[in-house]
Amino acid sequence: MTALEIKDLGVHLGAKEVLRNLSLDIPSGTFAALLGPSGCGKTTLLRTIAGLVRPSSGAIRFGKQLVSVSSLVLPPHKRNIGYLPQEGGLFPHLSVAENVGFALEKKLKSSERGTIIDEMLDLVGLAGFNNRKPHQLSGGQQTRIALARALATKPTLVLLDEPFSNLDYALRAEVSSEVVSLLKKTKTTSLMVTHDREDALVSADIIALMREGRVVQAGSPEEVYMHPVSAQSAESTGDILELPAIRVGGKHLVSALHPEVKRSGRSESGYLLVRPEEIRIVDAKGAKAKAVTQAKVTRIHYYGHDAVLELTVPGLSGELKVRVTGALKYEVGKSVFLEHVGPIRWVSQIPTGE
Repeated sequence: MTALEIKDLGVHLGAKEVLRNLSLDIPSGTFAALLGPSGCGKTTLLRTIAGLVRPSSGAIRFGKQLVSVSSLVLPPHKRNIGYLPQEGGLFPHLSVAENVGFALEKKLKSSERGTIIDEMLDLVGLAGFNNRKPHQLSGGQQTRIALARALATKPTLVLLDEPFSNLDYALRAEVSSEVVSLLKKTKTTSLMVTHDREDALVSADIIALMREGRVVQAGSPEEVYMHPVSAQSAESTGDILELPAIRVGGKHLVSALHPEVKRSGRSESGYLLVRPEEIRIVDAKGAKAKAVTQAKVTRIHYYGHDAVLELTVPGLSGELKVRVTGALKYEVGKSVFLEHVGPIRWVSQIPTGE
């Protein structure tokens, strides 16, 4: 079942068109991520789904419920959503229990409210923190309390607007993993805005890539990473090399990584999209038995768990980057032999200005 359906959504903020003809479907129980560069409309989309921004066109449905169309915009408090802003948004003058119970219906008995609050605090691993104030919590604990508040009303949908951006790197990874695990454990349909591609790839069931106010590709992390629909989509999820290439007879390639073949049939110029980890360095003995490319190491970026080599290749302007793992056994100035082992991603042109 589809929990969130967006069809041909358009949003204008003043004279500026921020979202245009945007469509996206999120299945029930899915953790989805909106990924894209700053200014592409991610947060505006989230706020429009929440009812905080009025769309100029299109429709939004929560399951079978129509919550937004040109003649109808359901107010935020009637949409039954949970919202996690960037800074957590806890009320500093309220206790943890009061923050968690803030959105609960006033008609609930005090004992019922207390039971729900205790259940939520236990769920996020902060049982017994009822009487503490936000300033007495760490950044990670504040995020978990904000999550408990978002889940207290049993929402149809939880929206997360870069909720981990204010945490340091080590804590961000830990809290992100905890929050995502909780949302998936409770089978809560969730949509997170992020500019961190690693966070999206690790956490999401579905990634929606945004560019200039539109979703340009949506699919599983493996799908959007391995089979991007364009060079821009490829750049959104990881490092990419754009190699000038010639396709001969519709299948044979000539590029910096594909030595010359005997040309037969129609030739087509374009580009080959290659991930740095999809280039293998072979030893000299193996090079003799294969058609490989020789290159020279010009720089080494060592990261501990892996390294990136910058190489010069005859006939290729600019540096070629190759990601390698294991013990570092290469030296600047030495020659190596390269073999392309990844899928063939062919594009006819690389758009300018990107």
